[in-house]
Amino acid sequence: MRKRRRARLESDPFAPVEDTANADAVAAKEAKRAAGEARAVAGPGGSAESAPRSKSLLARAREGLGGKAARRSAATGGKAAGGSSLGEARAASNYARSRAALQAAEAGPAAAKAGFGGRLAAAVSTAAPVLGGVLAGVAAFVAASLILSTLLGAIAGFWQDEQDKAMIEGLPGFITYDMVLEALECQEEYGHPAGCTIAQVICESGQGDAMSQLATRDHNLFGIKWASSFASCPEVAGKASWATHEEVGGQVVTVMADFTVFKSDADCIRFRSRVFLQNSRYADNAFIKEAIADHDSDKMAEGLKDAGYATSSEYVESLKSVMRTYNLYRFDGMGVDDFEKGAAGGDAIVQAAYSQLGVPYAWGGSTPGVGLDCSGLTQYCYRQAGISISHYTEDQLKELTVVPLSQARPGDILYKYGHVAIYVGGDEYIHEPRTGDVCRKATGISYFTCALRYTG
Repeated sequence: MRKRRRARLESDPFAPVEDTANADAVAAKEAKRAAGEARAVAGPGGSAESAPRSKSLLARAREGLGGKAARRSAATGGKAAGGSSLGEARAASNYARSRAALQAAEAGPAAAKAGFGGRLAAAVSTAAPVLGGVLAGVAAFVAASLILSTLLGAIAGFWQDEQDKAMIEGLPGFITYDMVLEALECQEEYGHPAGCTIAQVICESGQGDAMSQLATRDHNLFGIKWASSFASCPEVAGKASWATHEEVGGQVVTVMADFTVFKSDADCIRFRSRVFLQNSRYADNAFIKEAIADHDSDKMAEGLKDAGYATSSEYVESLKSVMRTYNLYRFDGMGVDDFEKGAAGGDAIVQAAYSQLGVPYAWGGSTPGVGLDCSGLTQYCYRQAGISISHYTEDQLKELTVVPLSQARPGDILYKYGHVAIYVGGDEYIHEPRTGDVCRKATGISYFTCALRYTG
């Protein structure tokens, strides 16, 4: 029966529609099976790797539909237009199901790609908080590093400022480290005693705890008037008119005058030595020559007045009074290196002395914070600067270098027979006085005979 039927199908191109429909059904089943396999391979979350196999199955499904369409065309070719039959309806139904299967198969690779994209998006979404946390951590670390660097820089700057303050211990607050340093450099280069230079700044520009407007605005520390020849000097910025008081015939009068404007305080100090005092009226003055040879600030003050630097009859005494008050003589003959090195060590010594204020006097005592005698205090203070000296007064006299009181620097030991103290600047010192007393600050270094200094 099957053989006869197959023979009919093969030999009769115009076989009944029922037979054609049966062939259509077989083709539809084949297409549906192929589409199903494609969906199974791809799946709703299929990976991109499954796409090639899906395409193969899709081709098979298309072949099935193509064959089915050809057979349907052959089966219906002899029918009149608009004709219908149960076979045609069944064929249309089968075609619709096959078409749906084909569309499902075509959707397989797209679904696979969509599934991969979805998983990638999910992975990125999951990693985003972690990545955000890492980036936030890096940003926080960078910010913390910047803050730490700034803080360390600020701390370093603070301690440098503190050290600079210690280097000019006992001077008015407006006398800066740079001023003293420039005065010492000019002393080394031109010979003008630094003590008198600083005294002139205080007398000419000082107004209580501050400086005059001529000094603060125009950096003119010595009241130097304008001359056209100054215009080409590298230290000079220009000129400005100011009202000034001058003594004329014993009377103080106010006049307007042009004064030199300098680029900085240090420039003004250098100009004084490099240009102003090189004028023959000063350079050839006998007092000034003697002052340079002997490193003598008193002689320098006398030479300035003698050469006509100031009109005030009390100018010399004013300078000398300032030099005594602030012990500016200690800068005469001092080198820049001595100032920088010695002052740093002197700071540690002075700070150590301040730390023992109020500690009871104890004869032979050497325990800081508990009990010290005068030489025990000086020994302890020097130890804080890394300097080892003996305990007793007369031994310290032998071990250290004797210098005049007028040249004492903060940190030096002040000596008189049987007693020593730490010089802290100005006219002040710290010492352990006697039994029943405590470590205290006192005024009047003239009480002592000389100063003692460690020179290595």
